Amino acid sequence: MEGSRLGSLFAAVASNNDPMNVWISHLGHALPGPALPQADIVDWLEPRLTPDSDRGRLRRFAARTGVASRHSVLDLFGAEGNALYPRHAAHADAGLRSRAFARHSVPLATAAVRQACPGALPAITHVIVATCTGAVAPGLDLQLVEALGLSRQVRRTMITFMGCYAAVPAMRAAWDACRADPTAIVLVVCCELSSLHFQPGPQDDALIGACLFGDGATAAIVQSSEEPLGTGLAIIRDASQIVPDTAAHMAWQASATGFTLRLSPAIGASIGTAVGEVVDQLRQGTPQTALRWAIHPGSLRMVNDAERLLGLLPTTLDPSRAALADAGNRSSATVLAVLEKQLTTAWNGPLALLACGPGLTIDGLLLERTT
Repeated sequence: MEGSRLGSLFAAVASNNDPMNVWISHLGHALPGPALPQADIVDWLEPRLTPDSDRGRLRRFAARTGVASRHSVLDLFGAEGNALYPRHAAHADAGLRSRAFARHSVPLATAAVRQACPGALPAITHVIVATCTGAVAPGLDLQLVEALGLSRQVRRTMITFMGCYAAVPAMRAAWDACRADPTAIVLVVCCELSSLHFQPGPQDDALIGACLFGDGATAAIVQSSEEPLGTGLAIIRDASQIVPDTAAHMAWQASATGFTLRLSPAIGASIGTAVGEVVDQLRQGTPQTALRWAIHPGSLRMVNDAERLLGLLPTTLDPSRAALADAGNRSSATVLAVLEKQLTTAWNGPLALLACGPGLTIDGLLLERTT
């Protein structure tokens, strides 16, 4: 009798653990304000650089970024921009920048959610938020619960300061939640306000950052189903690789005047072998020629390097280049925007999503589209 009860229990557990596909059912992004031409931003930046900054290098960096326009939550050319970045004077302290993040992040993140779900939101059970450009408490996760009218029992996770690749750990956490509980419906939001952290130089890192980064947010809903949902993108597997001896190549550190960036020109060479290893982990025998790609455009040079290192045709990563040109590097919010661009055409099959960040680390997802 006892054995019969145990057998029934084990059968019930096995039934509850039957694998179901986990889908990205909704995907959308938001950009604040109007598109600001790169040339106009550079004209605005030049008189705000420190006296020992090389203005010629600023303009050369800007011309090589592949960025045509960017967006900012600030009225960059008006009062807000002047408050954070006055001409020929000390720039704002970290406190003013933090308060600006608290004020502007919720509307932008909410806009991304509404773009992903123009109708009513499904019954969200989990919220995962990624950001590296602001740190406030209560955090953006709690503020989104209020702004979106979500259940007060919703489970919340903040992924902070992981940088440009944070969308992948965020989506991985959503995938794990849905595999653990097939009734879970997870909202993932990546929101980055990089324009709060422009630096006045004179280091090349500061000048590059001021030419490269913009503001934006992306949102996705992840949930389980036996049949395709929404976008038709199923999460198949993930991969992650830390490149040894590269911790100093990319850094993002708090300072008295906001966050400061460290970028080494050796990044491209350092990630060479690791990129291929991550792709091999993801595809597991799937021919590389069968893959579509969504690669985070950390910079135009990094996109070109990835294309070369992976042996791809010269136009393969044009969706990444287009995302960079349209709105710059939006840190963690960018790679999901690249993925969204890939959904504007009809196709089925596997796609490799990759992003690189401080560590150096390369993280990726293999997705499969069924429509």
